[in-house]
Amino acid sequence: MSVEKVNQYKKEKAGRKETLQKQKKQAKFVKAGVILGAVLALALIAGAIGVTIRNERNAYLASLPTYKAETMLVGDMAGVLSDEEIPETEAGAEG
Repeated sequence: MSVEKVNQYKKEKAGRKETLQKQKKQAKFVKAGVILGAVLALALIAGAIGVTIRNERNAYLASLPTYKAETMLVGDMAGVLSDEEIPETEAGAEG
């Protein structure tokens, strides 16, 4: 081996521990980023599914008929409940 190669090997060996620590730290950050990205993607998908289900349920409930007392009343066919005043010509003819 030449002197240059020996000196380069000694430098690499001296900094090998720090280099390995940096690589391990970088690998941990990458792994944490991938896991965080996957969790966020799953949360977005679950949220979209939840919103879709809620919207479908609301649409279904809105399409059901309502059986409230107000909607089941028969309309004022004879005009008894109307607030309109009777014109005087009809009032005079009646009585």
